Parts: sequence; structure tokens; C-alpha cells
Amino acid sequence: MPEAKRKCFVMMPFVPELHYFYLYLKQHIEQHHGISCERADDRILTKPFLDKINDLIRDADVIIADCSSRNPNVFYELGIAHALNKNVILITKDPVGGAPSDIRHFEFIHYELQNHVEFLKRLDNALRNIFAMEYENLYENAKNVFTEFRQAMNAQVDMASKEIFIDRVIAVESKLGLPPMDDALAVAEFVLTRIIADTTDLKITTQILTWNSQKWKTP
Repeated sequence: MPEAKRKCFVMMPFVPELHYFYLYLKQHIEQHHGISCERADDRILTKPFLDKINDLIRDADVIIADCSSRNPNVFYELGIAHALNKNVILITKDPVGGAPSDIRHFEFIHYELQNHVEFLKRLDNALRNIFAMEYENLYENAKNVFTEFRQAMNAQVDMASKEIFIDRVIAVESKLGLPPMDDALAVAEFVLTRIIADTTDLKITTQILTWNSQKWKTP
């Protein structure tokens, strides 16, 4: 079974003009990165609001904090996130130089509601960088699986580039998640079909199925 999706908690002022921006942000992150995205007011829970905030921050794999207008609630939540050593991406629609002095040294991604292309490009890059090590480890695993497969089956195949491999992984991850990393069979099956440059050849597909069956002694 795939692992649960990564979680993103979005901190931002609860003001009407940002509502549709948040929905747009949520849709982009979930569709393009496979990360479930939530804001504190998304769900109605019986627990106290501050307890809910703490739980969302603690459970998040990455946090996006909109520091526009110097909202005190956002900065309070941001302090908790930093205390817990969470991965945080700072965004703002204000001039970056106007950020409070205690966080001005961090990198901000500036956005304008009427011009989203450059913002999304920088946001995508920031998210990829945060999870880069996990993709690097998966790629190293995939290279080993590829070498073992090619030698065992005497397969005439080429290896995909790291960039293509990661793009393929992200595309699948956004829909199904990643296999459990402690399940060697699931990981091998997952990475092999994405590290081979061209898997449209029926002969290669057959070799992959044969190798999996022989190596893992599946029926």
C-alpha cells in the first residue's frame, strides 16, 4: 500500500481576499505535488482551536506561512513551527524589505494575486528542495535495482536521467503516494519502471515481470 500523503499546513490571515488564493494554492499543491493541504479553518473539530493549531503544525511535513500584513496569529503559529524545527516556506504579498527584523533574514517568496506564474514556479522549486533528499535516496536505490535487473536479465535498456526519474516519481506520488520504504519488493517494483528510460517495449515489460517473479519468488 502507498504511504500516506505528505501534509502541508498553510498559515495565513483569515481575510476574505485571501480565501480564493488559499483554495488555488491548495489545489495546485495537491495536484502537482501530492501533498494534502489544510488551513486551520478547513475542519470543524470539538477540540480547542489552539490545540487544533498545535496538532496541525506538529503533523505537517511542510508549512507555508503567509506573513502579509504582519498578522499576529500567523507569527504566533510561525514561532511554534520554528520551535518544532518544521520545514517552513515564507510567502508575502508585501514588500519583502518590510518584514519584521527577526525574520527578515529568511528567504521570502513574493506573490501578487494577479500574477501567479512566477510565484508558483518559485513555490514548486522550494517544495522540491525540501523533499530533495528523499528523492535522492530513492534515485540511488533505483540505480542499484536497475543494475541488478539489467545484469540478471541481460536486458538491453538505458537508464533514465535523474530529472526524468524524479518527474515520474512526483507524477505518481501526487495520485498514489510512495511505497513503504521498508517494503523492498514494493520499492523495487516502483522504481524499476521509472528508472528505465523506455518501458513501452513489450520485451522489456516481460523481462521486468519475469525478474520480479524470480527475485521475489512470486507466483
